[in-house]
Amino acid sequence: MKWKSLFVCALGISLLAVAAPTKSPVRKEVQRITDRQAWQEKLRASGYKAHGGIQKSETQGDDDDRSRSFPHFTQSFTYGGVTYPYTMIGYKPRSGRSTTVRSVIVPMKITFAFFGDDGSVSHTFDPGPAVTNIVNSPIYRNAHFVNGFGQFTDQLQRAAFWNQMDRQHSWHVRMDRPRIAKPLEITVTPEFGTLFVDSDGNFFGDMSFDATDAILSAYLQAAGLDADELPIFVSDDVTAEALGYHNATQFAGSRAFQTYIYTSWLDPALVDPIIADVSTINHEVAEWANDPFVNNIVPLWMYPPPNDPRTICADNPFLEVGDPQGNGPTFSDFPTIVVPIDGVDYHLQQIVLLQWFTGEVPSSAFGGWYTFPDPTSITQPFVPCP
Repeated sequence: MKWKSLFVCALGISLLAVAAPTKSPVRKEVQRITDRQAWQEKLRASGYKAHGGIQKSETQGDDDDRSRSFPHFTQSFTYGGVTYPYTMIGYKPRSGRSTTVRSVIVPMKITFAFFGDDGSVSHTFDPGPAVTNIVNSPIYRNAHFVNGFGQFTDQLQRAAFWNQMDRQHSWHVRMDRPRIAKPLEITVTPEFGTLFVDSDGNFFGDMSFDATDAILSAYLQAAGLDADELPIFVSDDVTAEALGYHNATQFAGSRAFQTYIYTSWLDPALVDPIIADVSTINHEVAEWANDPFVNNIVPLWMYPPPNDPRTICADNPFLEVGDPQGNGPTFSDFPTIVVPIDGVDYHLQQIVLLQWFTGEVPSSAFGGWYTFPDPTSITQPFVPCP
């Protein structure tokens, strides 16, 4: 990693002993966006990633030790004669106990510097609007969903486990109001990213995935966050060779399981609703809740719907609930769900429920559903890969 060319400053934290950037010898033109639809297809194709993972033997079981992680529980399902254990955030649904998840949003203030044929072009992306939008969204605030009034993640999980939870249906997995950290300041030079501009002068950035994750890992090791506090790194109109991803790791010398999320936020005035504002964070938070340690294995599945000739095997062995309708060639078959709060429209991606992966017919979820927030977009479980 050429730290002299990728400078990071976490305010208030001695993150890395690195030199200030020097003028990069690499020259990279600012890429012009001349076809808006093609550009948005390129963004969409960046997709979402799961990264890292902790050994199943380390995380399997029920655990309320907040010095190691969030409360989590382990159950299993059987498909084709094979048993698949899974571990999720919260207490066992039948317990009726509620979990309140603490999180910290880390705004990423990113400057793309030394671009253009003479290295004179730079642009700074301010994460303030993105953070404000996320904090006020259904990720953290109650909204109306088809199965009740509540937060997105809580209503998603309650739909999946409705018929497994306590008789009073008092089980919840809620997000507490987030703590906002000081901005993580990053300078990206042409070795580690690409700068784009459209015909109206709006800039977009794309960072190296590996460089981004190295920065986030270094930040986490220096920040000393509690194990039961979920870090969510937020960029505004900047991607990292992916719209978003979640990760789980265990740093040397620590017994804690570190989970975290990176999410881009794209201005709804500049991109299609399917990738706008909170569509990426709702994807990643849903996957974190359902596969926090990136080690829940499921049967290999085909991208839905099965009648779309574009469907292919996902080659994805993980219980990634956002990917069936969020990644792959059939992405355009699924709607964006608009959820308003106080007159602001928030765009949510469709998520499959656990029952889609288990192959249950009928589904044991609320209403016999396989997907959420719109239960009509998928009405049957996965089709296995040939």
